[in-house]
Amino acid sequence: MRMKTALMALLLLATPALADGREELVRSYVDRIIVNSLDEPDRREPYFTEIQLLNDFSADFVNAYADALKTSRKRGDVVLFEADPMTGDVNRCPIGKTGIFDRTRSDTPDMLEVTMDFPTCDSAAARSIRLMFFLKRDKPSSGPDRIDDVLRFVKEGEWFSLKAWLERQAKP
Repeated sequence: MRMKTALMALLLLATPALADGREELVRSYVDRIIVNSLDEPDRREPYFTEIQLLNDFSADFVNAYADALKTSRKRGDVVLFEADPMTGDVNRCPIGKTGIFDRTRSDTPDMLEVTMDFPTCDSAAARSIRLMFFLKRDKPSSGPDRIDDVLRFVKEGEWFSLKAWLERQAKP
């Protein structure tokens, strides 16, 4: 009986979506972004597998993704995303230093900010990217936190919303 309980505890700790920490969930996606930034075609870490969608993302996000994918397939598109959906990067420049900061306040939704430095890549100048992961629970009082949207800083006062982009793509 003890062995069974210990095994269950290990399984819960090993699954990012089931981890109690919001930072671990976001860190798992930052790690994927880092791997995907490398120019190694055989080392891609997908963001939106069926398991990831069901475990890591809110129902609203999953619906937006599924509708966008369905519309994309009807149009005959080969891919849904032309660039990395998280960073917007098409060049696959390696990422340097990263940071995750909790920006949640009592008057805001749960949100974690991610900063990533892109060192010089070929002829591109060094730059930084800011992402804001909005988290929510499908059931307000219980269950794990799930990613509801990822916003990418574009310029002062302007953010790119991944969920809003997916919703626009779903329209024929």
